[in-house]
Amino acid sequence: MHKGNNTPPLYRIDLLKPPSERYTEVVKDFEPELLNLVSLFQEVVEALRLPLKPIQLLSKLFLRRLYEQDQLEEIRGIAKQIKIELYLLVALNVLLDTFMGCTSGGVRVRPTKDEAGGSRMMHFRTLDWGMDALRKVVVQFEYVVKGEVVARTISYVGFVGCLTGVRKGLSISLNFRPNHNDTNSLVANTRFYFNHLLVLLGLRPSISSILRSYILPQYKVVQKAVSKEQSMTCSQSLKDILETLPSQHSTAAYLIFCSGENTAVVEKDHITAKVYESSSFIAATNHDAELVTSTDETNPYTPQHDIAGMADLIEDSTQRKACVSEKWQRACQRSGLREGEAAISQKTLVNWVSAYPICNEETHYACIMDPTAGSFVWVRRLLPRRR
Repeated sequence: MHKGNNTPPLYRIDLLKPPSERYTEVVKDFEPELLNLVSLFQEVVEALRLPLKPIQLLSKLFLRRLYEQDQLEEIRGIAKQIKIELYLLVALNVLLDTFMGCTSGGVRVRPTKDEAGGSRMMHFRTLDWGMDALRKVVVQFEYVVKGEVVARTISYVGFVGCLTGVRKGLSISLNFRPNHNDTNSLVANTRFYFNHLLVLLGLRPSISSILRSYILPQYKVVQKAVSKEQSMTCSQSLKDILETLPSQHSTAAYLIFCSGENTAVVEKDHITAKVYESSSFIAATNHDAELVTSTDETNPYTPQHDIAGMADLIEDSTQRKACVSEKWQRACQRSGLREGEAAISQKTLVNWVSAYPICNEETHYACIMDPTAGSFVWVRRLLPRRR
């Protein structure tokens, strides 16, 4: 399946630096890979079955900004440093969550012999995508203010949103959702795709940009807090997020949040959401929790809605979720405890996340986050087998 695995390189990003200067070191190290963004852009366009030359021309004309100023300045700095066109980095940042196969969730874990306290929930996550070239640019970031780490992420060089991140009290992951609600409604479809257009034009934040705001403070906030010697921790709790996020304009996605005590899966639609919570075990892949199995016109997964291999993605998604859910059920049975009382070891969780099909030939990275400590406890980047 894979040639091997390793730990992604770790970079420290100083939030007191102007956004345009934050990624100088990492960009220098990955310049050849970033210059390959043109071919990656072409791959995405081809995957969407769109004509390349017209899309490339339109992208150069209209993909000129991101909604959040800090993030816009960050990619401008990257583009200037390696002399590539800005639209390529804009496209990377607004299209990267397209067609990602993912497995995310939370599970209660026992403390080790060296740890004090009781069990806590940890957040497991794998990210799968067919573009092997992106494996080479998987990195870890530690965001610091005056030497103190305020948040950590796993990301791709050049991507400034948040797909996988953690700070004290909160961990986050984003899974691609291949459908949205009311696909048979012209009004709902128009509103949904109009939101996509606004994101592409930089007039609304992408979902990964929204997630970033939950763990990383803006540059002006950092400067103000440092000048007043205030704490840099983000104040939004899981409860706060679950109260405000569902009605926020966004694309469809599965958003997984863990506080260390509870884990929530948010089945996000354009301006609504279904929320599922657990203090013991919960998992999400790339299909709705209430997956419709019939073939009538109300089924969002029927063949007439299938594009670019979505049916295969859904089939893989159901297998991955069933696999990790069965592992939890067997763990509960072996322990003799009820589901709400059971917990597993960290080593067991690593074995779960590493096992096929949760990790598979398209997995770019896998990790386990501990929001109680605000850290990654295990991270692996998976490299493709040489041909």
